[in-house]
Formats: sequence, C-alpha cells, structure tokens
Amino acid sequence: MSIRGNLVYSALLTMSTYLVPLLVFPYISRVLGADGIGIVDTVDNIIDYCVLFSMMGLSTIGIREIARAKSDAKQLAQTFTDLYALNVISTIVIALILICATLVIPNMNDRWPMILIGSVKLFANMFWIEWFFTGIEDFRFITVRSIIVRTLFVISVFLFVNTKDDYIVYYMLFVGITVLNAICNWHYRARLFSINLCTANFRRFLKPFLALGLFAMLSAIYTKLSLPVLNYYCGDLESGYYATAMRIYQVCIALVSTLIGVLVPRISVLLKEGDIQQIKKLTRKTFMALIAFSLPIILVIFFFGNVIVCIIAGDGYQGAVLPMQIIALLLLIGGVEKIVILQLLIPMRADRQIVIAGFLGVIVWGLGTWILVEKYQSVGSAIVWVIAETTVLMSASISLYKIFRNEISHRNSNI
Repeated sequence: MSIRGNLVYSALLTMSTYLVPLLVFPYISRVLGADGIGIVDTVDNIIDYCVLFSMMGLSTIGIREIARAKSDAKQLAQTFTDLYALNVISTIVIALILICATLVIPNMNDRWPMILIGSVKLFANMFWIEWFFTGIEDFRFITVRSIIVRTLFVISVFLFVNTKDDYIVYYMLFVGITVLNAICNWHYRARLFSINLCTANFRRFLKPFLALGLFAMLSAIYTKLSLPVLNYYCGDLESGYYATAMRIYQVCIALVSTLIGVLVPRISVLLKEGDIQQIKKLTRKTFMALIAFSLPIILVIFFFGNVIVCIIAGDGYQGAVLPMQIIALLLLIGGVEKIVILQLLIPMRADRQIVIAGFLGVIVWGLGTWILVEKYQSVGSAIVWVIAETTVLMSASISLYKIFRNEISHRNSNI
C-alpha cells in the first residue's frame, strides 16, 4: 500500500485514539475521582514499565527488520521467529521479577489485585506483535481492529463503571484492550506463516535488541516512572493531576506518533535501497506537518487550559492545568525528537548514539526530580520531563549531524 493510503488509515486510527479519551475520560474522572485515577494510572505505569522491559528494543528493531525482510516470505518468517523468541525469554524474566517485587515492596503488595490484573496485560502483550504488522505496513488491519476493540471498550466502560469503587473493573476493561488486540493479531499472523521457536536464532538480533531496549527503558524513566515517583513523594491526588495532564498530552501526540510510525518501515526500506533523496524529502514533509500541527495546539492549551481541563476532567482538577501547559511544549520538542530518533537514527542503525542520548536524559531527570518534585509536586514533574526530553533531543540531533557530516566527507573523498 502507498504512503498516502497508509496515512489515511493512520488518520482514522488517530481519530479513534482521540475519540476514546474524549468519550471515556470525562466520565471516569467524575466517577472514579482524582484518587481513583491516580491508583489506576500508578499501577498501569508499573505494568507498562514491565512491558517495556519485556519488549526491550523489539518495538523499534522489529519494525526495522521486518520491513527489510518482508519481500521474502521465508526470510520474513525466520526474522519474526528470531525476534519473537527474544520477546518470550524477556517476558518470562520480567514476570518473575514483577512477582518478587509485589511480594517485597509494601505499596505493591497492598495493591496485589491490581498488579495481578496488570500481569495479564504483560503476557497478552507478548502476542500483540504490533511491530510485525507495522513492519509489513498492514495499516488497514491495524486500524480496523483497533477501532472495533476501542468501541467495545467505550461501551463496556459506560455499562460497568458506575461508582467510585469500580476502579478495579475499569482497569480490567482497560487491560481487555490488550487482550483482544493480542487474540486478533496472533490469529491473523497464524494465517500468514507458522513459527517454530526451536529453530530461532535470536543471537543475531540480541545486541540491537538490548541496546534499543536500554534506550526504551531509559526513556520510560522520565515518562512512565515519573508518575509512581510523584505518587511516592506526594500521594494519589498530585499523581491524579499529573496523570490527567499526561492523558491530554498523549491524545495530542498521537497524530505525530502515527505519522512517524507510517514512515519508519518505509525509510528502513529506502535506506536498504540507498535512496537518500527520497528520505530527505519525507523528512522535510514530516517536519512541516509537525510544526503545522503542534504550534496551534500549544497556543490553545496555554490560553484555554482551564477550560480544556474543566471540559475533559471536570471540577476538582484545577491542579492539572499548569502541568498540562508545561507538558504541552513536548508536542514540538518530543515530536522533533521522534523524527530524529525513530525516523532517522533507528533506520540508520545508530543504536549506540541513541543509548547515549537516553543516558543523558535520565541523568538530567534524576537531578531534576531530586531538586524539584518534592517541592513543586506535579508542576515539578512536568518541568523535569520537558528538560529531560530536550536533553535527549539535543544529544540525538548532534549525533545525526555527525553521521551526515561523515557521510558527506566519505562521499567527497571518493570523488
């Protein structure tokens, strides 16, 4: 399918991404309250962090390698098998660590029913294999499946989440999204080819799997781990404010992520073919689309933040306004970072430079958290997140500049 066709399906997918929070969050924020939202999001962030550990670099290396192998059916099946074997091993290891942490850490032990529900999400994610369908650029299947599953989720929330004590029911329904997606994806994949893990040669992908996984985990420290840390220092109410601000940002960043997700497999193929001019053309278009999309939304959030929070979350969430306005800057900063890293450095296999950028971001996040979070609470967490992402962007941009400069020097030396 053409890039234009993929973008059409991705636009539909993004619309559904917008609609679900707009339909569900105003309802659950009023029913569950800031405390209930804080509990659910804190536990889910812990589970998401476990998912990141289990996936390691699969979300990125999977798209890259599947895109390169998709023209050969036999090579495609073997590549998938090798990558999936790594995911099975890492998921089992992380599940054992999660069990031990739940038994040892008091805060997690007190919420073991929620952790148990979240562990279902961890194992179901192993069969979701979204990276495979993105790599073969089957965005039609991804879009149709996602819209159906999200529609079922929205209906179920209004039917079954009715009181403040239903936060466990809400989380079960939320985890159900991953379970249904996993069932659909695995069944569809089985129609294309079979796998035999005994034939897996996962060692050939082990190094980039670990390297890009390390970057994903480093990134998650200042994105997903920020919420549990804030909860530890300041309690459920402040984490509820921060979670609300994060949700609004995540809705807005969905378009950027979708656009870049469409282009990553295509650029991987273009790099394999050596078509640098087409890569530059696509990158310019992505930057223009990002600026046209992000700047108006940032301005709207800055000038109408109180109204937006009131409409989406309701009364009692005024504490989320300033964190949301600060985090809104990440629409531009984080968008450029995604273009530089996901669209360019990852297809170029600049894994070492990506990891270095992640390390720098974590160092800045750690220092900022120590200095700002306990004193400024959710506002401090928002500021630290923006500073950490800016650090990663600067480091990745310097690496990209050096790579292109070396490439130009190499070409000139051959003339």
